[in-house]
Amino acid sequence: MVELILAALLLGSPLSARDTLFQLREGDRLVLEDFSGSVDVGVWGREALEAVSDSDEATEFEFHRSGSRVEMRVLDRKSRNRTGELRLRVPEWLSLEFSGRKLDAEIRGVAGSVKIRNLQGDLLLEDLAGEVDVVSVEGEITARGLGGLAHLRTGDEGLTVMDSSGELVLQTVSGDMELTDLTSRGISARTTSGDIDFSGQLQQGGRFSFQSHSGDLTLELREPIDLDVTVLAYEGEFESDFPVRTRGFRSGQEMAFIIGAGGGRLILEAFDGEIRLRRSGF
Repeated sequence: MVELILAALLLGSPLSARDTLFQLREGDRLVLEDFSGSVDVGVWGREALEAVSDSDEATEFEFHRSGSRVEMRVLDRKSRNRTGELRLRVPEWLSLEFSGRKLDAEIRGVAGSVKIRNLQGDLLLEDLAGEVDVVSVEGEITARGLGGLAHLRTGDEGLTVMDSSGELVLQTVSGDMELTDLTSRGISARTTSGDIDFSGQLQQGGRFSFQSHSGDLTLELREPIDLDVTVLAYEGEFESDFPVRTRGFRSGQEMAFIIGAGGGRLILEAFDGEIRLRRSGF
């Protein structure tokens, strides 16, 4: 049975089978396009993909290989729509690329790259070591344990990142950002009308930017803190637990000061919101 599956994959022909175990090669990228439903991805120690449908017995799997690209199709045999409730177990090294109009996904433990394009649905990302590029236009994104470069974008829903050390590029339209227990050398967080709340350590020599048009920015910083800080508040207010040495502050004008030995670069910008810079533990 395994030999037949491998032959079908190598030839690039569709494979429909009741057996949901499919062999993979290191360096493969699993692609699931235009899918609606839910996907739960976890890792295991085998060089194969296990696909299980929790929907009903009418689910059909097809696989097409083109080089390292393995496209997975999940069809409802009655409606022929690409829908379902899936549980996938994959090798840790596998890269993933998902897209859907209404997709809820949970992905844990993957070291390969993860790319998701989603119109509607909530996404949970945990313990991902590789590069992450995720968009959910109308859904929440919750992430924990990101270790690589991560681009995360939402529209009106919230974005939460916890216990992560990777470089982060974050964006929402009106959703709030909750950034908790982060240790990073690079963060860019931007929202139009949401609030941004950060707690953690901004590592020495890093580059950090937090921007909101009409929301509030609150940063609670852990020691050591060595930053060159630039604040730009147009119609809002600025509060700091740290001593600020400047000749004066006027709305709409840039203010710059140093915390500790400096070296890192922190930019805080809000048009019509409050900016609060706090010392952790105070």
